[in-house]
Amino acid sequence: MQPLAIQYPISPLGKQLRVMQWGMEGPAVLLLHGLGSRADIWRLFAPLVAAQGYRCFAIDMPGHGLSWKGSDFDYSITGHVPLIEAICQEIGETSVDLIGSSLGGIHAAAFAAQRPSMVRSLTLVGAIGLKVMTPERCEWTASYLSDMSRDSIAARLARAVFDPSIFDQAYIEESYRINNSPGAASAWSAIATYYRQGINDDTQTQALAALKGAVPILLLWGKDDPTVAYEGALEAVEVIAGSTLVGIAETKHMPQLERPQISAEYVLRLIRKDPAYQLPGKADASPSLEIIRHQDRTP
Repeated sequence: MQPLAIQYPISPLGKQLRVMQWGMEGPAVLLLHGLGSRADIWRLFAPLVAAQGYRCFAIDMPGHGLSWKGSDFDYSITGHVPLIEAICQEIGETSVDLIGSSLGGIHAAAFAAQRPSMVRSLTLVGAIGLKVMTPERCEWTASYLSDMSRDSIAARLARAVFDPSIFDQAYIEESYRINNSPGAASAWSAIATYYRQGINDDTQTQALAALKGAVPILLLWGKDDPTVAYEGALEAVEVIAGSTLVGIAETKHMPQLERPQISAEYVLRLIRKDPAYQLPGKADASPSLEIIRHQDRTP
């Protein structure tokens, strides 16, 4: 039986955040969601990992979900690195297996690069921050943050996954209400400014490469990702020592939601240090996978 989630607030750096936790015993796995998302985006993935003897902590990050919202926070990596450290302290951990999706990926990558002793492993899921974004791409993201209508949210969710039926009307309505709750508009405005003015200063590929394999890294990507192109992951695995890329066919921007069993299995292979590990009872259809490991070309 898979563990159910418990939920509770924490207050790192004075910002009240929601935690969803699966599993009561075992090493800690910290899960960071993407832009406009929330902790329950991990609801299919986290129980699979927790059932194998881990505690999974998914956080509603500032400006998102049921957490604090507003403009009084530095939404760049400068703000998120100390916040993640404080989150670890709040949940009583000195080191974690860290997983970041999309915008959460750039925060996770920066934390691993700056606090490597606190990161046992790093998984980046369709993460931004490995490649500089074009001005047009930055502006597109910044612009949609000013439109949190039901139709706009539904369209963005449908675009992000291979099978849009994974998001029902209740999820869309909940997203609409959360993303228009008090403080949300000022948070979106601050994040939009970050996309327009600073996000490309925070790219992390070279910082991760400088770790020289000290932190094992998994790049988990949908090969049909329209948000963060798979080609960027192919380039990153060539540069980042100690990294492995798993590309999943017929999958877009959220493999942890679209392909939870496959995603959990490869994350468990990383954190268990067992490349042959198989998830018990894996039931989802197996699309073709592309697995690429970094090749050290040092003479």
